[in-house]
Amino acid sequence: MAEVRRTDPAARRQAAWIVVAGTCAGALLIAAFERYRAPLSDWVLADPGPRARLVFAFLALLALAPMIALAGYLWSLGASVVRAREYPPPRMRVVRDTVILTGERAASRGRLLKAFALGCVAVGAVLGVLLFRLAFLLSP
Repeated sequence: MAEVRRTDPAARRQAAWIVVAGTCAGALLIAAFERYRAPLSDWVLADPGPRARLVFAFLALLALAPMIALAGYLWSLGASVVRAREYPPPRMRVVRDTVILTGERAASRGRLLKAFALGCVAVGAVLGVLLFRLAFLLSP
């Protein structure tokens, strides 16, 4: 019979708080953008060339940061799974009962996580290049 790692209530609460905090941060960013949209627009239009590129670059970095952070987490998780040959890795808390995979099945899952991390980095790099290129094409 397969071994099961039991739910950690503290991890479940922590995950819920992370979701709540992320939702609040997103709402605050949207509210701040709506509040300061007119002054920001006036500031950019005063000298549209470099300022438009600066704002566009900031928004591109703001969009790419979560993807790069996800790639780092996936790579780290995949590396620990491959090293331990156990998924989820030892000492990892889970938010629901999870069957533990061991051996080659776990190692292949770890390599898949690392491949997803590389995919996130590749998509982020392409998206970053396209956004920065668009910023230079759109500004006068």
